[in-house]
Amino acid sequence: MSIHATAIIDPKAEIASGVSIGPYTVIESDVIVGEGTEIGPHVLLASGARIGSNCRIFKGASIGTEPQDLKFGGEKTLLKIGDNTTVREFCTLNRGTKAHGESSIGSGCLLMAYCHVAHDCIIGNNVVIANSLAMAGHVTIGNNVNLAGVVSIHQFCRVGDYAFVGATCYVNMDIVPYALVGATPLRITGLNKVGLERRGFDEARRDRIKKAYRILFRDGNKLDDAIGLLETTFAGDSDVDLLVDFVKKSERGIARMA
Repeated sequence: MSIHATAIIDPKAEIASGVSIGPYTVIESDVIVGEGTEIGPHVLLASGARIGSNCRIFKGASIGTEPQDLKFGGEKTLLKIGDNTTVREFCTLNRGTKAHGESSIGSGCLLMAYCHVAHDCIIGNNVVIANSLAMAGHVTIGNNVNLAGVVSIHQFCRVGDYAFVGATCYVNMDIVPYALVGATPLRITGLNKVGLERRGFDEARRDRIKKAYRILFRDGNKLDDAIGLLETTFAGDSDVDLLVDFVKKSERGIARMA
């Protein structure tokens, strides 16, 4: 363990072995940091922060601070970060409210500089979030999602697994799994082909998803009819099941195809 002499660490914080802590960092009580995590200078880990193993937290990040929500009444809530996640400079990550109890960021994620993750957000595993993204409260991000720079996400929106959202987009509706989004106003411009290839989706799997997209977006079907067709046409297909389940659970409505 390597702790700089200027770091201020509450004795009630739980710091595992192999952790390094940089100059002028503050770690409050009720904080847990996993093995091998590197914490840079001028970082704040506020009460309720739970940091996994082998994470990297860069200068000026503020993690686990109170929600920016007028309904917050000081209740004890958490901000959780999984293993092997990197948080770059000056990110601000708020903990949850009583509505959900926690905000969470999965394992293997990268949050680039100046990102904001608000209260009660849930971010999956292997998510890449580029610089200056602003995420409002109660947002849900799936696994293996890429969010480009200066994206804004409205509260309660969801982004499905394997989606890619292009730079400067304003997300105010749910984005289905596998989507490539790059238009303003918000529209799906196609399938995230490159992302799916990188995650090991072969041509046959991509073709099935493409056909499912055609039924959902291109063939003029009403949404309920499209869901029924997908369930019968692709019965037992786990990739299409993921798409159907996401659409069924949408409360804000789904972004449509350009």
